[in-house]
Amino acid sequence: MINDNDISLITATNFSVVDVGGKKEIDYGDGKIVDNSDLYPEYLLGRCSGCDNDQSNTLKSIFDFSYSSVLVGGLGLGLIPQYLHTQGKSVDVVEIDSELIDYVDFIDPSINVIEGDIYTYNTNNKYDLIIVDLWWDEDEITDEMKSNILSNWSDNVNPGGKIILPVGGTVLN
Repeated sequence: MINDNDISLITATNFSVVDVGGKKEIDYGDGKIVDNSDLYPEYLLGRCSGCDNDQSNTLKSIFDFSYSSVLVGGLGLGLIPQYLHTQGKSVDVVEIDSELIDYVDFIDPSINVIEGDIYTYNTNNKYDLIIVDLWWDEDEITDEMKSNILSNWSDNVNPGGKIILPVGGTVLN
């Protein structure tokens, strides 16, 4: 979790950050809200000890491997990159929304945030884990999206590494 005192309220073009009962939330509209808590990254990274459902069990099994270098597709409130950083991981983030990048200045400065499109951004860097957190529901993810991510990033995965879409619990490679 990020210190709520470090997160300011904002109404931006594609998102807003609001205070709900003393806790900050990022709101993307249409009921798409992420609250500032460790539960969000713990759940999506398969580390939620109190969660016991099919989705969380699937995520626990697909994240059951060793990784130290991580690329995150999608910045959001910075919860996943910050959580990974506190776990000692080296983290790069690719985010398309420059306004969001400018706003999220409260995560650790060693987290490398890159303005770019996860479908087209290119780098020579290699990662143990590429996690793409862009969707709210598995039904939003098309086969074409999966194929584009896999073709763009498959050369950037270290041996034994994975490209994971946590929504739906999908490993692309």
